[in-house]
Amino acid sequence: MEIETPGGPKRVGLVLSGGAARGFAHIGLLRTIKRAGIQVDVISGTSMGAILGAFYANGYSAEKIYELAQSISWRDIIDFSFGSGLFKGLKLHTFLAAHLPETFDELEKSLVISTTDIETGQEVFIFQGDLITALRASSCFPGAFEPVVFNGRTLADGGIVNNIPVNAAAFLHADFTIAGDATVARRATLSEGSEAGSWWERMTAGFKLERRNPMAQMLLRATDITGSILTELQYTLHPADLRVQYPMPHLNIESFWAFEEIVAIGERSALEVFVQAGLLPESALEDAQTPESPKALAAAEPDTAWGLPQRLGRKLAKQTVTEVAAVPTKKVLTKGVTKTAPEE
Repeated sequence: MEIETPGGPKRVGLVLSGGAARGFAHIGLLRTIKRAGIQVDVISGTSMGAILGAFYANGYSAEKIYELAQSISWRDIIDFSFGSGLFKGLKLHTFLAAHLPETFDELEKSLVISTTDIETGQEVFIFQGDLITALRASSCFPGAFEPVVFNGRTLADGGIVNNIPVNAAAFLHADFTIAGDATVARRATLSEGSEAGSWWERMTAGFKLERRNPMAQMLLRATDITGSILTELQYTLHPADLRVQYPMPHLNIESFWAFEEIVAIGERSALEVFVQAGLLPESALEDAQTPESPKALAAAEPDTAWGLPQRLGRKLAKQTVTEVAAVPTKKVLTKGVTKTAPEE
């Protein structure tokens, strides 16, 4: 299926955000794209989105990516470091090299990866040369992985500057973009029970990424809020034609234990958006997988239903000017393609 507008067929770009464990929701989006029969021409991504995008660009189906992600043991990708990050990233490099080609040119689809120059603060696009090192650089979450020196620049996670690199897809001449957004919400549910259990149980749960200690929770939550605001500002400058947001305020970037639920949320969210855009019939929702955890619905913001902003204008009207991160929009349906336009 080609995306068509009055101007003719479009060059479709798929944009996959960062989000660590939350990024696995993109697998659900990939399933929905296949179901809609949409042909993706170019892919852009950052962090987890860059990794999943690389597999997709290399011909991996959503199901193959799902099976590979399920089979991973953290012993396969974790190697502790005493440098500028908790992990070296060498095992991650080895894992990626075992499943992906060495260079961008060997991929089946065009791919551009967004990273951040940690010295200049600039957003850096990588689209040729060493694929594996580029993926490592884009995935270097500050404090977790050591930054990577690539072509004379010290690079880290692309989400530091721009977590939804729509502009990177435009760089590859995409003129219709579908964006999967796994950015942590500005409003989210704080983890409970951080002090429950013995000292050993708390330490073990933290090591398994099942629980945040109070200090980590506050530091990471502050980072989440800052990242969410910056992402909305960037998205205002470079909006996608279709944006799929995944409502999971109860799940964090380290919630790898909720893999199945995250994928289900991603698929359901994408189906809702695609149905509203006219890219899929309403019957597609009937057999959609329901997320396993009821907290996904209970914790979602009241103005959000599976990634579709509702009553956005009224919500923003209640905020101060400094809190507004995006211009209120309304949906315009044109020949099966959803566009956004400023409210009058």
